[in-house]
Amino acid sequence: LKWAYGVIFELFKKFGLALEHDKSEVFHFDRSHSKDNPPVDLGYAPYTGLTPLKPKLYWRYLGFYFDRNLTFTEHVRYYSTKALSTVKAMKMLGSSTQGLRPVQKRVLYRACMLPIVTYSFRLWYFAAARCKGALHHLSVMQRSAALWITGAFRTSPTG
Repeated sequence: LKWAYGVIFELFKKFGLALEHDKSEVFHFDRSHSKDNPPVDLGYAPYTGLTPLKPKLYWRYLGFYFDRNLTFTEHVRYYSTKALSTVKAMKMLGSSTQGLRPVQKRVLYRACMLPIVTYSFRLWYFAAARCKGALHHLSVMQRSAALWITGAFRTSPTG
């Protein structure tokens, strides 16, 4: 890795580009479930000797959150929490007695919240994936939205 980083650094210099070492990131993908995530000495300051480059727990790329085992738990948690906070913010637009009608609330749900929560679901949801925990996060958001749309009380059964 140190050699490859050196080659890339030299190529950037030849093309007249500056590679900022302090903005470098490293991320290890691992098939095993070990917690070992070793730091990397790149051979260029500030990542040499006593201050190696420490790998991140999650890597964000184009809005996708990758973890080491590609389980996408952080990705689903982030977007389901974002959609749940959107549902809670939409509650100020209407209650069971006043504000928007249920039809209008449903339109808002489909237009504003579903795109958030289903962002890149094809990446982590497929036939062979174990995603019971991920679907639980989504069902919590779905239940909150259903109660808001229908105007039901939070103690109403939704099973």
